[in-house]
Amino acid sequence: MASTTTLNMPDVGESVTEGTVTRWIKHEGDAVELDDPVVEIETEKVTVEVPSPFEGRLAHILVQEGEVVPIGAPLAEFDVGAEAAPTANNKQQTAKEPASASRANGAQTPPTPRVGAQPAAPTPAVAPALVATATPAPRGDGATSPAGEMRRTRQHSPVVLKLAAEHGIDLSLVLGTGIDGRVTRQDVMRYLENPAAYTVSPAAGEGVVGVAAKTAPMPRVGAQPAAPAAAAPPAPAARAAGPDDEVVPLSPTRRTIAARMLDAHQSMPVAWMVVEADVTGLVRLREANKERFQATEGVPLTYLPFLVQAITGALKEHPALNATYTDDGIIVHHRRHIGVAVATDAGLIVPVVRDADDRSVAGLAREIVGLGARARDRKLGLDDVRGATFTVDNTGAFGSIMSQPIIPPGTAAIITTEAIRRELRVAADGSFAARDVMNLCISFDHRALDGAQAGAFMQTVRHNIEAFQPSQAVY
Repeated sequence: MASTTTLNMPDVGESVTEGTVTRWIKHEGDAVELDDPVVEIETEKVTVEVPSPFEGRLAHILVQEGEVVPIGAPLAEFDVGAEAAPTANNKQQTAKEPASASRANGAQTPPTPRVGAQPAAPTPAVAPALVATATPAPRGDGATSPAGEMRRTRQHSPVVLKLAAEHGIDLSLVLGTGIDGRVTRQDVMRYLENPAAYTVSPAAGEGVVGVAAKTAPMPRVGAQPAAPAAAAPPAPAARAAGPDDEVVPLSPTRRTIAARMLDAHQSMPVAWMVVEADVTGLVRLREANKERFQATEGVPLTYLPFLVQAITGALKEHPALNATYTDDGIIVHHRRHIGVAVATDAGLIVPVVRDADDRSVAGLAREIVGLGARARDRKLGLDDVRGATFTVDNTGAFGSIMSQPIIPPGTAAIITTEAIRRELRVAADGSFAARDVMNLCISFDHRALDGAQAGAFMQTVRHNIEAFQPSQAVY
């Protein structure tokens, strides 16, 4: 006899909280084998096909293409152990299930009452993990669909529900900027700061309401009437596109990057510093090996693997930089997984080089090139983007000589490696010499560490980079 099980939105990384269903590869009624690709999802980090963890039949699709749901939310239901065609038992079980929209919203279908039975006492409502607003979906002509047609995408994540409960906010009033008007955490935070600017326009005849209404105290006899509240400032007018402008729709990746970067920038007290390193020896080392390496390995030998090796060596000596700040304490990671920023057409993606300190320069070069190619081709797997403990961004590839990066959530620091410049420097004997130099910039979370710790770490990074010599092996 077949049993029903659920396929959930997979966890693709610590900093990712939601994903978009972009394409269903299997359809309702299809037979599914173990590890068959079932659905394609997109997050800020990766677009990936989710394999089936079981064999059976795809019974119900709970999330439609284009919808955004949080990590862990149910995507589909499967009849496990069933044949491709539904049996009578499967049909009977499906008939007992609530409709797909009700399942997605956490609602329960009431049982059919028996004739002559007394009505059951009402049970207290339980807040579901995902709830849909009662706002009808607007049609393309600007009118409103019937009230029963609610948009599945106007669902609220547990984080949004928690914020709304803490501050007494009616989420139907919050102007949503997510996919199809979905209310995000940042929308709630902006609403708290300026309700007038981020309130949904009310229907005709309704007043503009901010925070959920509270019961007003009864006035005392003879008391003077309270002074009227000051009028809310007018909402800032959104800039409309002109006749010579083009509006580029936000992709799910770009929208998620925007939300995550804004959250990181607003929630972290970031400090920053820059040091200069003499990389003359590194430049000569690479020049001596790059042609042979390309012929042997089939990938270019860039400066990045050398720099990653120097940085991971410094992380061993300064573990406070390889950490994550939490309200319960600072988590120090004893394995060094380095996120390497890759620019793609869809936006910035940070695949992860695992146990980077255990790899040679050649091994790092092969891994970084492979991850970069898969990132640009949108072929990264879930494990390729999870678990970074420190991030390196090679901004020097664009000619930058100094930058101030935003720290990815879940880490305590990020380094940028800037462009190498040929400049005059004063030698120890007072003479001038042309040297190859580069800047190293670090942004760090001041909650997790102090400037002295970051400064000592940067000194070690510089020492490791300046220690490269032309005679050194890259294997």
